[in-house]
Amino acid sequence: MIARRPALAFRPAVLAALAACAGPPAPTADPTFAAPAPADSGARCADVAAVRVCWDEAGAALGVVARPLPRYPAPPAGWRCHGRGRERVCVDRARGGGPFVCEAESCVQRHPRLPDDGEWECADLAGVVVCRGGAPPAGVVAGPPDPGWSCGTRAGHEDRVCVDPAPDTPRGEGRGWSCAFERERRGTRVCVRREDAPGLGANCAVAADCPQGARCDLGRCLPRAPAPDCWVDPDCGAGSRCAFGTCAPADE
Repeated sequence: MIARRPALAFRPAVLAALAACAGPPAPTADPTFAAPAPADSGARCADVAAVRVCWDEAGAALGVVARPLPRYPAPPAGWRCHGRGRERVCVDRARGGGPFVCEAESCVQRHPRLPDDGEWECADLAGVVVCRGGAPPAGVVAGPPDPGWSCGTRAGHEDRVCVDPAPDTPRGEGRGWSCAFERERRGTRVCVRREDAPGLGANCAVAADCPQGARCDLGRCLPRAPAPDCWVDPDCGAGSRCAFGTCAPADE
């Protein structure tokens, strides 16, 4: 008779420890990875640079926490996330956005991330990308919209406005870059290393520490809750201005 070694019975704590040591999961048909945001509350929540912000119905910030991320090592381009609460997930930023080509401290993204396959005009405002347009491409079957954008109809116009408060940056580093779209190179996005670049999500003591249009709220430079409806100030009417794609009181 051949003696057989008894099967090992792993306790739950042992299994949890083994899972914690696991590397990146094997590729699957589903490219999403869970990154729940248990602190989500209020009317709206969004990633703003490297933080997670929630707002109430009036657009005031309710809370700011570090942006929750999957437990796996970040891909070279970083994580791009969408969803709310327990349903929040992240994907590799390399999906849907072109790579950055860098020389020294200047990087070029020749195919920037857009809300969808439509025709868009975009601007980078203190680390927030705002796009207008959305006309469907001629003779092309449009793919699904890119997740992570907040979109709405531009006031008084037929085009749409979309806002991305956590856009792509070189090497997935988030803050520390000043970026702009260059029309002469057909929408190419150029980012230059600038450690003191004003941006949303940064620490602040007073509003003067923040980019124009942002508020110093809960010790961070934050926008109003994204409710995209404008491209320029005249879209908002008297007594209001366009701040990061959302109409806000002019004295705010």
